[in-house]
Amino acid sequence: MVDRLLAFDPGGRGIARFFVPGGAARAARALRRAKRVLLTTGFSLGPGLPETDGPPGTASLGRALRALGADVSYITDAASLPPLQAALSVLGEPTRILTFHAGGDAALTARRLLAEHAPTHLVAIERPGRTRGGDYLSMRGESVREWNGPLDALFLEAPRRVVTVGVGDGGNEIGMGALSARLRGAGARIRKVASVVPARHVVVAGVSNWGAYGIVVELAGLSKRPLLHTAEEERQMVRACVAAGAVDGITRKRAATVDALPLEAHAGMVELMRLIQDSTPHGGTIR
Repeated sequence: MVDRLLAFDPGGRGIARFFVPGGAARAARALRRAKRVLLTTGFSLGPGLPETDGPPGTASLGRALRALGADVSYITDAASLPPLQAALSVLGEPTRILTFHAGGDAALTARRLLAEHAPTHLVAIERPGRTRGGDYLSMRGESVREWNGPLDALFLEAPRRVVTVGVGDGGNEIGMGALSARLRGAGARIRKVASVVPARHVVVAGVSNWGAYGIVVELAGLSKRPLLHTAEEERQMVRACVAAGAVDGITRKRAATVDALPLEAHAGMVELMRLIQDSTPHGGTIR
């Protein structure tokens, strides 16, 4: 049932060509007993233009993992820091976030951070991954390298024992390199922007936030606990991200929308996912 919601493609991006059935369920099983999770998000389209897609999904999944006993940390770059802090604050979560300062050697920085924090799991939600040519591209095919640090180096430099998860909606995100064959067949536009950075588990959704919510619902089923946030918290997170400087990734307007879909569409998706979550008997609370 979660797959049916994640495969909904209101933006017409053609995700059916690279959708991964069961992706959220497999990611949840991999994360169920995670010890130390490092999550990253943030997709900036220009100076002062971080997207509203990504931070809410990251905050929701981070809260769920912390409720299940994981040590959860977040990392992003300066541009995406305020929206992520805003989303975490709405959910009452700690807002301490690491910032990635690559300097001249992203791989070296990544190895240092991995050694220092020793994550057992890495998760990226709507975070650009480099193309075969080494650039970072928006869905319009425009370079966004200048405004997005090379955080994908964490995934490229991670030891094999680290479990990696990538969530995306366009093929240009961290993790989507695992779907290279599918992306090559998904049309010229997606081939051009496709990321080559793989992840062990890949979740594709019509909106990346929804992919993260799908993992949370699957975690709720595995743990027999209600973990997904409410529709009202969804509204508050998106509004808080906008107040912190985020914009809609498609319209590029500073409005409480995500991927050109109105706020109530996202609140409605959360309600539908909560129906799935609540159909599984559980007890307890995450608060």
